[in-house]
Amino acid sequence: MNLINDFCLAVGILKGVQVLVVDNDRDSRDLYAFLLEDLSANVIIAGSIKEALEILSWFTPNIVVSEIRFLGESIYTLLNTLDAIEADNGKHIPIIVTSTSTTGTCDQIPDVEFEEYLLKPFDLDEFVSMIVNQVQEKAVENFCTELLVAN
Repeated sequence: MNLINDFCLAVGILKGVQVLVVDNDRDSRDLYAFLLEDLSANVIIAGSIKEALEILSWFTPNIVVSEIRFLGESIYTLLNTLDAIEADNGKHIPIIVTSTSTTGTCDQIPDVEFEEYLLKPFDLDEFVSMIVNQVQEKAVENFCTELLVAN
């Protein structure tokens, strides 16, 4: 199934879903934001771990999409903050990590759990499917509500 080109499934499928995209590559984060916003997600972007931490002080996402490698910054800081948010409100925030590295990336964070890993460049349909699967309850709830209201 091709979600992006399947208009009936794609329109509004992420309505009400809050996404934080953290990537030091502007083209990547802008592409993800454009795609997810087109599917009705509310997307906030950050170009660094520091910026993401500032955003997390006022924004609680349903899912985080983050590059794993940052020059001079550690993804552990972001992941520890997400763990603290989960401990405070009891809601798990799924994490999809991305990387351009083909070797060693997953081995670099053996103590950290994340839901999905994508090697750049990746298939955008697979990316959208991963997000929908991780926030399925929220996405389906909002999508069904929208359909009921429309009818």
